[in-house]
Amino acid sequence: MVKNSGIPNRVWNSKVRIFLCHIALPLLVVSCFPGKQDKQKSVDKSPAKGIAMDAFRLSQITVPSNTAYNSILEGFDRSDLQNIDSALTIFANNKADSLSRDSMLISFNEYMTAVIQEYYTGKLLGNRQLMDHFESKEDPAEALKLTASLAAHGIEITYREGDFYLEPNLAFVYDHLGKALTIGSRDYLQTKISLSKVLLGDNNQPVSPPDSLARQVLAWEDFMVNNPEYLAKDDIQSQYIDVFTTYLSGFEQLPLFDPNTKMLQPVYQHSYIQYIEKNPNRESTKIVKKFYDLLASKGFKYEASFDSFLPEVDFIPNQNPK
Repeated sequence: MVKNSGIPNRVWNSKVRIFLCHIALPLLVVSCFPGKQDKQKSVDKSPAKGIAMDAFRLSQITVPSNTAYNSILEGFDRSDLQNIDSALTIFANNKADSLSRDSMLISFNEYMTAVIQEYYTGKLLGNRQLMDHFESKEDPAEALKLTASLAAHGIEITYREGDFYLEPNLAFVYDHLGKALTIGSRDYLQTKISLSKVLLGDNNQPVSPPDSLARQVLAWEDFMVNNPEYLAKDDIQSQYIDVFTTYLSGFEQLPLFDPNTKMLQPVYQHSYIQYIEKNPNRESTKIVKKFYDLLASKGFKYEASFDSFLPEVDFIPNQNPK
């Protein structure tokens, strides 16, 4: 079972249990760009799948664009986890402009997604022997060995309810790309990394579901205000609207109103009050306060008029940094 989240691509924000993104592009001639950008030199042009490169060859590749980076990734064998590291190394050595580097992050996401999917399908799916190792409390050695092996390539594995879940370790990706990232992509990954701990508050104590949603709203609002022209802004805006809408409408496991009394659930009321008090100058706070005032005017009891509130809201904040 594969779980994914992180790089600016909607695949890693998917709620489905299996990756839906499969890269099925034809293999192209692979051109590498060692040395200075104006001295491009071709490397092995074999169309065979599974190009392997040693550390020296990798260190000589300095791609000038996302197109060149994609061409190299298309030649990498997706069944070899080592190629995740190779893809990161080539990215880190790039000579591309800012826009291309943001595109390269999306390309890397797509490649890593494909590698993780192939690993899950080929190694984990239906592997009863491996499941036994993860279920064993007496002899967890094999499970620990696999966990460490995947971690070495930036992949986190968890096992629960008879299935394996894989996801990229974004801190691993961030550490390996470092200064090769644009300011926007660096901010994006930092935001995603911080949100991976969204369910924990001070002293690592769990927070309520509404409060975890509030944290996501705040984090994405900050990102959009500070990075108004980021390449993946449309996807980020969609994610922001989704989480903000859920914050103001509830979700199946925890409805906004008590099903029996039709009264606003106390956990939401508390969260809204805290949001308004702690974030007085945000545009998102204006929306939360307007909704809270509407709820208060009706005695916090559900009325059909509430249903027309969200469709009329312009969620996107003014994207001019202060």
